[in-house]
Amino acid sequence: MKIAFMFSGQGAQYLGMCEELYNTYDCVKDVFKLGNETLGISLEEIMFNDKTLLNNTTNTQLAMFTMYAAILEILKEKNIEASYSLGLSLGEYGALLHNEVFDLKTGFKLILKRGSVMAKISLNNPGKMSAIIGLDEQKLKTFIKQDRGYVTIANYNTPRQLVISGEETAIKRVSNKAIDAGARAVLLNTSGAFHSKLMDAAANKFKHYLKDISLNEPTKKITLNTTGDFYKDNIKQTLPKQINSSVKFYQMIYTLKNDGVDIFIEIGPKKTLKALVRQIDKTCTTYNIEDNKSLEKTLKKLRR
Repeated sequence: MKIAFMFSGQGAQYLGMCEELYNTYDCVKDVFKLGNETLGISLEEIMFNDKTLLNNTTNTQLAMFTMYAAILEILKEKNIEASYSLGLSLGEYGALLHNEVFDLKTGFKLILKRGSVMAKISLNNPGKMSAIIGLDEQKLKTFIKQDRGYVTIANYNTPRQLVISGEETAIKRVSNKAIDAGARAVLLNTSGAFHSKLMDAAANKFKHYLKDISLNEPTKKITLNTTGDFYKDNIKQTLPKQINSSVKFYQMIYTLKNDGVDIFIEIGPKKTLKALVRQIDKTCTTYNIEDNKSLEKTLKKLRR
């Protein structure tokens, strides 16, 4: 049995996420306490009480990371471990924490900086993202190539669920072409054109910030968004590049499957990645952990 932890991305957040676990486990309260002390904010207020605050880009990223860390602490207490990890976009930071690339306090600082530079660049260089469902990759690339504006594939979620990112008018044109070709197109409620060249300035600012940050090599096997393959070297080059490069999710799943991984456990709010993995390969066993019920269900399955 080979297990991979996978960490969900920004957009899955909801008010009250992690609250049940917070009220049940002291180790979760400890994560929140360290976060509050490090950041000078109230994560409880953001995550449990104020939807507007939660949906602010920087706060969303901090909330998601807090939930990753909290659940990892619970799994340590339950002696549940994984030799592999991956994350979708922001979720990669959950995988990096699991791999001890940085400690929790450093992780909070990294997420604060990442979220703030992305939010600032989004205001100065706005764009949109759209999910294209039911269209093959080559057809979508043809539509992108035909358009006079800037559009790129930001997320390779499954072979037939792709997310495009770029200039708003161009995104709408390509989305309409996809609809005419029989696909579904869903304009995403994001604050910017993430994972595209419109985020180049954010990636450069984050790269500069990382110069003074101490990072460790991963302690386990981790697949990367930017390549869809296992991490090889130079973590400080990888993290900034992730901001303005495509997320190769289904390629990461194929990489892990080929290495013998047969159980995928999603950590974070909702079951987005669990559903994607099932679409990519129905032979995979998938679980998720976001509250007491899903935690107990997963633990019960794993201990059979």
